[in-house]
Amino acid sequence: MLRKRRAVVTGVVLAGVLAVGGATAYASSASAPGASPSSAASASSAKQHHKKHNKKRGKHHRSLPGVHGQATVKNRKTGQFVVREWQRGSITGVSGATLTVKSADGVSWTWTVEKNAKIIRDGKKVAESALKTGDTVMVVGRRAGSANDALRIVAPTPAQLAKRHAKQ
Repeated sequence: MLRKRRAVVTGVVLAGVLAVGGATAYASSASAPGASPSSAASASSAKQHHKKHNKKRGKHHRSLPGVHGQATVKNRKTGQFVVREWQRGSITGVSGATLTVKSADGVSWTWTVEKNAKIIRDGKKVAESALKTGDTVMVVGRRAGSANDALRIVAPTPAQLAKRHAKQ
């Protein structure tokens, strides 16, 4: 029941995020030169709303359903469509800037850790060298051709994992 509720909440949150993105795009196009003051005010309001929710961006990975997946989304900066990916699992191999992660369902993906990737452990940014075989991780990134580029890696401590499992 809890998983079903999480899936429903995730769907509602995703729909809300998509609606806010559409409203922001509409508002920014309405604030073009010659736009009315009321549309400029709504654009400002939409930008403030978007900015407020961007502060929580790093926590959205918690609401991603499943152990791995992909979604095609439009990049806000470039306007191009990109494939975003995520995977939960254990690190089965580390070699330089490459990680191999195996999910609970047996799927293994190899990730190239980007230079500017954020690696978080216990709420603090850590070096890539802190990741070791056996660590439980959540990797979020993008698909580039046939490669998986890791942009954010969250590696909870054993205490955080125990606390999360106790809640479930």
